[in-house]
Amino acid sequence: MSDKGIQILMKCKSLPDSKSLKLDFYEHCVYGKQCKQRFITRNHNSKRILDYIHSDPWGPSPVVSYGGALYFLMFIDDFSHKVWVFMIKKES
Repeated sequence: MSDKGIQILMKCKSLPDSKSLKLDFYEHCVYGKQCKQRFITRNHNSKRILDYIHSDPWGPSPVVSYGGALYFLMFIDDFSHKVWVFMIKKES
C-alpha cells in the first residue's frame, strides 16, 4: 500500500493505535511500477462466433497441477465471450 493510502486510512481511523506512520523509500518498488507502452487499439466488430479470438498464455505456475502442467493457454471468443482453457506441461 502506498504512503498516501495509509494516510487516508489513518484519517478515517481505520488503523487503530497509529499516530503517524512514515514509509521508507524503496527503489525496487518504483521500478516495478514503471508504465509500459500501450498496445495499439483496434476497432473490431465481431458479428459471429469465432470471428475474433483473443489468446492469453500464463505461467509458469508456482504449483504443478495433478496432471503435471505448469502453464495454461486461454482462448476467448470476442462475440460470445466463451473461454477455453488448456493446461500444458511445457511452454514450448
